[in-house]
Amino acid sequence: MVQYIAQILVTCLTEGSIYALVGIGLVIIHRTTEVLFFAQGTIAMVGGVAVYFLINQLHIPLPFAILIGVAICVGFMILSERFVVLPLLERGASPFNVSIVTIGIALLFEMGAMTMFGKEPLTIQPFSGDKSINLFGASIAPQQIWVMGTTLVALSLSFFFFRNTWTGKAMTGMSGDPLLAKASGFPTKRLFSYSFIFSALVVGFAGIVSAPISYTGYFVGTRLTVKGFIAAAIGGINNPLGAVLGGIMTAFFEYFGAGLISSGLKDLITIMLLLFILFWRPHGLMKSK
Repeated sequence: MVQYIAQILVTCLTEGSIYALVGIGLVIIHRTTEVLFFAQGTIAMVGGVAVYFLINQLHIPLPFAILIGVAICVGFMILSERFVVLPLLERGASPFNVSIVTIGIALLFEMGAMTMFGKEPLTIQPFSGDKSINLFGASIAPQQIWVMGTTLVALSLSFFFFRNTWTGKAMTGMSGDPLLAKASGFPTKRLFSYSFIFSALVVGFAGIVSAPISYTGYFVGTRLTVKGFIAAAIGGINNPLGAVLGGIMTAFFEYFGAGLISSGLKDLITIMLLLFILFWRPHGLMKSK
């Protein structure tokens, strides 16, 4: 029984870390623009399928494939910001309406991935082999360590950036009143672009490091977006640490509920958790000041 619980805990930490990375990506953009970019999971998917194509079709070595895959994610994110999000905000569209439009961006990218790569799951070999590590009876795959390590790095860099750099503080403050920020001399367009670039880096790595564990393909984008949004909403939509806490909590309730009650209730348990948290703390567990 102890071994079974330990294995579920490892799975929860791994899946929760993936949700957390997508949630951090949402937080970064929302802190600056107040837009919920609902194509986050799809950008993560783009990173995964790009690395699959580069490794399996073009036979590019893994390190270079990862760098190119992340660069492609950044490129797609910048295109979304320059040609959709920013023009709509400049024309007076509310952040809520722009958030809804980003669902269309996600669908467009997913249809493109399905057309190019088909509907079958795509597999990427683990970065560090398949030899597992045993800890307290639980088996930990090297790729799971990659996922959790990436989350720790992303969280640490996000905290440092937003708390200790002028750019990070300006990006946070700008969301309160973009017009006042622009009138005060803030380079608003550049700060908007920074938020989308940083977010693309986080979710790009999320899609790439998680692909060897849970496959990749056009179908993973929507799932990652939903789970990442739930993680960010539970923890506090403007708080990177809250996104990590929310991601781990989401995975914990999902997998323990599936293991102890029924796997068919996994998504229902997640929604019930979200509703409970928001009824109790409408702004999330770790609302930012």
